[in-house]
Amino acid sequence: MKRKIALVILSIPLILVVGFVGLVIAANAQEFQTPQELADPDGQFADVNGISVYYRAQGDPANPPVILIHGFGGSTFTWRDTLPALAEAGFYAVALDLPPFGLSDKNPDIDYSRSGMADIVAGFMDVVGIPRADIVGHSMGGAVTAQFAVRHPDKVNRLVFVAGGVFEAMRPADGDEQATSGASGALSLLNSIDPRSPLAPSLLRVLVTEQFFVNTIRTAYADPNMVTPEVAAGYARILKIQDAPVGFLAYVQAQETSPITLDDLAAATQDVEVLLMWGDQDTWVSPRLADAMEGALANVQRADFAGVGHLPMEETVEPFNAALIAFLLS
Repeated sequence: MKRKIALVILSIPLILVVGFVGLVIAANAQEFQTPQELADPDGQFADVNGISVYYRAQGDPANPPVILIHGFGGSTFTWRDTLPALAEAGFYAVALDLPPFGLSDKNPDIDYSRSGMADIVAGFMDVVGIPRADIVGHSMGGAVTAQFAVRHPDKVNRLVFVAGGVFEAMRPADGDEQATSGASGALSLLNSIDPRSPLAPSLLRVLVTEQFFVNTIRTAYADPNMVTPEVAAGYARILKIQDAPVGFLAYVQAQETSPITLDDLAAATQDVEVLLMWGDQDTWVSPRLADAMEGALANVQRADFAGVGHLPMEETVEPFNAALIAFLLS
């Protein structure tokens, strides 16, 4: 552990090391807030096998449940326009923060693989009393949704993949959303840092500043100007939590021990209706993945959004909600 940190520091010019020390001091002086202090008015926390999972729910709990799963760097904030629309349409809409994102647990010992996250979603449903639901997964959350369908088929009604799915089907041509422009180099460096090192949180705060975080998010939109100060603040809320770097490092370094293929997903969804929702300008997760999934799955529909990037639920709110609700009501 100490050798890894030393090698990183020795590879940096002295002037940068001096600057780094100054930034570490500034980072340590930062005032942090607890997840409870940052929670939304309708936000709640569930204990899932000792893991704190933050979620927001809207609508009558007696209505048909819909679980919304965000993507890499996202949170319940991603679904801020989707939750009320689903509730108004007669659903019980529940969005959760996958650990270590948003306001959920950031313990480095949690299994942050996609299969591990799928099991957390299943445990969450047990805790909040939802035996079966429609599952909507965005980006990385789509990969979690694919794992969920394979690992917990008894908990699935219908599936919706929003710019996400079985990423193994895209490799090596496209990669997944962690390979976005400007982020891949930093993420490679993060693989060399032990998340349990006392220096790790400060080092990550130097590498992943709020500006870096926001600039990376902007690349997901077809129109970067959609990232207003309010949107930037909503996504950057995680940086106000003291142990956020620890969980993020552990997530970056997580290894998938139970990979699945499109054939696995096709076998698990023979009797499941599936909707694919994609922006045709998505540069994070190629629409070619939607093409591959459409060709492999039995009961599949598709909704494409022209001129839209990786976040159709934000970039084209009303058409997205209309397409989603129409599918769920069909």
